[in-house]
Amino acid sequence: MNPFSYGTVVKEPYFFNRHDELKRIVETLKGGNNLVLYAPRRYGKTSLVIKAIQELENAGYYCIYFDFMTVYSRESFIESFSKTILARKSQWKKALQAFSTFVKGLKPSLTFNENGNPEFSIDIIESKVSDTTLEAVIDLPEKLADKKQPTIIVMDEFQEIQKLNGNNFENLLRSKIQHHEHVNYLFMGSRTHLLNDMFTNKNRPFYNSAQTMSIGPLPYKETVEFLINRFSISDIILDESGAEYLIEKAGNIPYYIQLLASEVWQYSVRTTTTITSKIIDTCYDKILDLKQDYYFELFDRNTAYQKKLLKALATNGHNIYSNEYAETFRLSAPSTTQKAIAGLMNNGIIEKQEDDYSFSDPFFKWYVLRLPA
Repeated sequence: MNPFSYGTVVKEPYFFNRHDELKRIVETLKGGNNLVLYAPRRYGKTSLVIKAIQELENAGYYCIYFDFMTVYSRESFIESFSKTILARKSQWKKALQAFSTFVKGLKPSLTFNENGNPEFSIDIIESKVSDTTLEAVIDLPEKLADKKQPTIIVMDEFQEIQKLNGNNFENLLRSKIQHHEHVNYLFMGSRTHLLNDMFTNKNRPFYNSAQTMSIGPLPYKETVEFLINRFSISDIILDESGAEYLIEKAGNIPYYIQLLASEVWQYSVRTTTTITSKIIDTCYDKILDLKQDYYFELFDRNTAYQKKLLKALATNGHNIYSNEYAETFRLSAPSTTQKAIAGLMNNGIIEKQEDDYSFSDPFFKWYVLRLPA
């Protein structure tokens, strides 16, 4: 069996444990504080949080996971969030009764699937969802909370809340959950600049409402050891320099490290017992070939200036608003570059880390580098 895993929530033994980050998440939430966790896509946030949820549940907490990617309107939020809250394992009867008592603008219905588990549907009685109904749904976790078993709600891709009527929805949500005494919240997301602005901008409703925590690359030395040890399970030799080269090619991003390592294992297990940089390059090229059509579409949907800027960023992402950078890569005024960057960041193609701009997908970076000038 392939000793590397990617594309789904990574669990033991594939999960590379971020001990310090895991400890901080668990201790912050146990301490009764809200937490906002952000990192670029593919950094392993969800796998880390699922691990934290397991530890919290083992410690007696009741945890609810809600993904804002399923939400596109007030109505969809109410339906998805209500169903998530109602499905409280053994407490579903209490949840259904409380829902009917506190939420007047909705009608829940209950059926049982073939395994005997409850399944809920929500009918919206109002012609237009009122703030009163929305507030009642938001307050439901607090109404259901057990003082002996504190509740923690994880809201994934929380920056997507901006699709729900902007700051009006943010204001309403913030005004309600700030009074929740028995529920704590973990907000997380991958569009780091949007999420960071929500919690650090004085003009935003969630300003200073939670402790902030970011996730960076994996610890370098431990990642090298992880790769060497995982290959050794199959009696395949990857030395330290080979592991470092693989990490570099994958941009030191957890998902892409596992992706490339998986492809290298797939190749090596049939042909060799020792991995070389040439083998890593061969597997890298294979992944690029497999994703060729996707990367063509990803590049082609950008404006002509954004394409030119992507070519520049693939070479150098530092000090991009300087005159020297503009002259080197034949770019326009900084204001034009700034507007193009904003679009690339909003589309999740580029990430900003301090003063550097980098590709969210290191394979896409190499695709762009190979394009003709």
